[in-house]
Amino acid sequence: MKRLILIFTLAVGLAFTTLVCAQIGGTAVYQLLNLPPSARSAALGGLVPGAWDDDPALVYHNPALANRNMNNQLSLNYSNYLADIRYGYLAFSHDLGKWGTPVIGMQYINYGTFIEANEYGDILGNFSAAEYSLNLSYSYSLDSLLSVGITIRPIYSVLERYTSWGLGSDFGIHYHSANNQFAFTLVARNFGTQLTTYATPDREKLPFEVITGINFKLKHAPFRLHFTARNLQQYNLRPASEVLPADATFMKKSGHNIILALDHLVAGVEFVPGNLLAIRIGYNFLRRTELRMAEYGGATGFSFGAGLNFGKIIIDYALASYHVSGLTHSISLHANLNKKTKS
Repeated sequence: MKRLILIFTLAVGLAFTTLVCAQIGGTAVYQLLNLPPSARSAALGGLVPGAWDDDPALVYHNPALANRNMNNQLSLNYSNYLADIRYGYLAFSHDLGKWGTPVIGMQYINYGTFIEANEYGDILGNFSAAEYSLNLSYSYSLDSLLSVGITIRPIYSVLERYTSWGLGSDFGIHYHSANNQFAFTLVARNFGTQLTTYATPDREKLPFEVITGINFKLKHAPFRLHFTARNLQQYNLRPASEVLPADATFMKKSGHNIILALDHLVAGVEFVPGNLLAIRIGYNFLRRTELRMAEYGGATGFSFGAGLNFGKIIIDYALASYHVSGLTHSISLHANLNKKTKS
């Protein structure tokens, strides 16, 4: 019966994705919600919604990932983003046994200091810009393999003298095998609305998206593979200028449709030869499509990282390429605050 519930829920979720419209590509507010919350996520392409682990930062992209292994776990992330932008994420989780697992997280992004001038070019001083979100997540296990979760996310944004409040929410369902060799997940992220607007009465949309993902560990090799499909609510993520003419050949249309499908894919692989070291590489197809130079793509869309496990402390690092001249650096600290190290 529980497996039937899983199949039914996934079917309803996938059907729902065909009915929902959403905006991407700069047409939604609070874009900090799309930033990776940890170095591990950044190294694996930007998001890892299906990894069943003990890191509370992973709950940011899927509340159903909160589980009893996260009891008294702390995650702290700092990222040196593009153009002197800095952002970070702090998360803590505590398991409540049969009552489920809550996770609390705080995210911020500081866009830096800007020169303020009037329409005549007169320098008036400086101003700053920043955004914050409080992430309150909760997961409940329907059985040992299937869990559901929800996140409530108040958001505050200040851009010079203009401020805005918003409220978002995520809903997720997650299944993993008994040996954690395979996992499947489905998430609807960033439902919600602007509660107060910056300067006009028109409310902007949140960056809503539907995500599904799988990950699996190879049976006889120390590799775990992650595949995520995002923005499932909208098939064509490219601008209208790239629409094929009606008289395009079958082969050209087929190739174009394959490219449109790949725009949704984020892929990553972790090499974990033992308990001490993890090496990661990721690839974000849409990031490369949107941000590569026409003449030279370089490593745009690729991301790399590594992690060191010292027992109660895990340190992760990630390098992600957003552009041939734009690299981001992330470092995370994951601490086990239990009195005894988990076996």
